[in-house]
Amino acid sequence: MNIPDVLKLSFIAIVVSLIYSNTFHTPFVLDDIENIERNRNIRLTRLTPSDLRAAGFDSQSSNRPVANISFALNYYVHGYDLPGYHLVNLVIHVLAGVFLYFFAKSTFRILDSQGSTVSPGRPLWGTKLSVSSIAFLAAVIWLVHPVQTQSVTYIVQRMNSMAAMFYILSMWLYVKGRLVKGGKKRWPWFAGCGLSGILALGSKEIAATLPLFIVLYEWYFFQGLSKAWLKRHLLYILGALLVFALLAAVYVGGDPLTAILSRYGGRDFTLGQRVLTEFRVVAFYMSLLIFPYPGRLNLDHDFSTSLSLIDPATTLLSMLLIGGLIGLAISLAKRERLLSFCILWFFGHLAIESSVIPLELVFEHRMYLPSMLVSLCIVGLLNRYIRSRRALLTTISLIIAVFCLWTYQRNTVWANRITLWQDCVKKYNDNARGHVNLGNAFKVEGRLDSAIKHYLKAIRIEPGLAQAHYNLGIAYGMKGMYNLAYKEISIAKRLTQGKWEKWFQKGTKPQMKPFPGHP
Repeated sequence: MNIPDVLKLSFIAIVVSLIYSNTFHTPFVLDDIENIERNRNIRLTRLTPSDLRAAGFDSQSSNRPVANISFALNYYVHGYDLPGYHLVNLVIHVLAGVFLYFFAKSTFRILDSQGSTVSPGRPLWGTKLSVSSIAFLAAVIWLVHPVQTQSVTYIVQRMNSMAAMFYILSMWLYVKGRLVKGGKKRWPWFAGCGLSGILALGSKEIAATLPLFIVLYEWYFFQGLSKAWLKRHLLYILGALLVFALLAAVYVGGDPLTAILSRYGGRDFTLGQRVLTEFRVVAFYMSLLIFPYPGRLNLDHDFSTSLSLIDPATTLLSMLLIGGLIGLAISLAKRERLLSFCILWFFGHLAIESSVIPLELVFEHRMYLPSMLVSLCIVGLLNRYIRSRRALLTTISLIIAVFCLWTYQRNTVWANRITLWQDCVKKYNDNARGHVNLGNAFKVEGRLDSAIKHYLKAIRIEPGLAQAHYNLGIAYGMKGMYNLAYKEISIAKRLTQGKWEKWFQKGTKPQMKPFPGHP
């Protein structure tokens, strides 16, 4: 690492630390509760193989042992003190940006060596910034982008950011190995690539696409999109596809179609509706990347489902937009290899969570890995089309400054559970789940009247929401209103169809006297 790189990376660490400096006491929320706060398996008191194995594989998210073990190590060092968890999340985020910087620089080196428009010491897509500067500024924009706050500030999304960190590291190590001359010297780099890929997959399932993107990268940047190479290496390509299919089978089940369809039973949308809706969701993600104003960001977006191609009409428009961009990437592949690859990177890395798997419709943290190369396109295109170097640097500096401010502002919303859920219901007042969680936040603080108000609001929006009735009953019980408490908990019991113990485990258990009639 040369001195300029040391200075650049020091700048990255300082800036990112400053804009996330107000997050170190952000409490556990949503999935943090089950995966960390109530997860007995991560409560390490000794570093033995058996305890580490239990933390990794016996936790709720057993498919993500690497992330689970990282939570366990946090607990081993400082228990449930929040700053330690946030510090690790911040370090992961910074490292992901550093690896992105080196990956971009290595990619430019390949383009340069192949006699593209990039020549030694000269810039990509223009004549004003060096390729090293483009890579650096792209990494900074990605790091300070407000949409990344959900992957960094929301503790459990370390699963997501850690997977992305190891993923981009694996890609960079693969490139380094390919650039090294001499077969024997390559293997340490390739071994590191494989190990990083395993760690990425052990952090979150989104890393299952890694073999496919390594093959795609090889074809784009080392083989010049040669069709002859594709034919000669068809077995390797099929092997990458087979690895992806096997990973999918392991995580979804031996009969993926049946497993996927069975999980729609607990959703209020069908498979077809989800697929149609995700076109609008991806278009929404793209809009957030362009204009990530904090007022547009939310922990829990209340996104309506698409019932057909024209209901709403934005479904078809979104489909045409996405299809057009993918078509553009294919048509530009020969002339604009990097731009084409970046477009395919974005859509390819959204494919797992924005397709048929019956997950929640939208979450901002899903853009963390897909957005990595978007900033590279932005800086490169600005470098090409803004004629004045001063105007170019002013524009990029303004983007970075605004993103830093917005990220800091967005993080203030995460100060505590009440401010976080107040932000959610302010933006989506008809979000029943948001009102339940805001009610829970008030209940923990002993503000029972406010809690009851939001539980009643949730029930008006969604009368069959068992969680709202259950928590309303608990709140009534804490106020000594036992008849109302029994009524609401009885409704919750009926709505859960006998799965009563599950609700007792997940609900808040305050210290209160038994109320009459409660079993």
